Amino acid sequence: VSQALVPVLAGVGFRVVVYDDRPEFADPALFPAAEETLCGDFLALEQRVQVTADDYVVIMTRGHQADFEVLRQTLRAPVRYLGCIGSRRKLALCRDRLLAEGFTEAEYARVHAPIGLAIGAETPEEIAVSIAAELIAVRAGKLA
Repeated sequence: VSQALVPVLAGVGFRVVVYDDRPEFADPALFPAAEETLCGDFLALEQRVQVTADDYVVIMTRGHQADFEVLRQTLRAPVRYLGCIGSRRKLALCRDRLLAEGFTEAEYARVHAPIGLAIGAETPEEIAVSIAAELIAVRAGKLA
């Protein structure tokens, strides 16, 4: 989905940075439309990437633990959009772990999860369009 999402977002004016912990997936050749492609441990994300109130963070890692690590490091960041792909079950597990670590319901309520507008998307390309549409709606002030 990330490979489908990056060119869509770049095509509608978002500056895209890809971050993955696996060199084979953080290959710039996979994301030619990305402004930057970084490889590093998800536990060190805060040291490698600084986000601002103008940034949109889309989390789509390969599993529960990585999603949790990225959410834990970005949940209190002053980003304009924070979203996480995944099933409701996976997201509920992440939410429960975050609450157990001291995050509040109000903090977690900022997370768009699952991400994307409900357009019946099934393929990676359709999911990318639904996610991009949600980010465009946030940018346009149509969604919080």
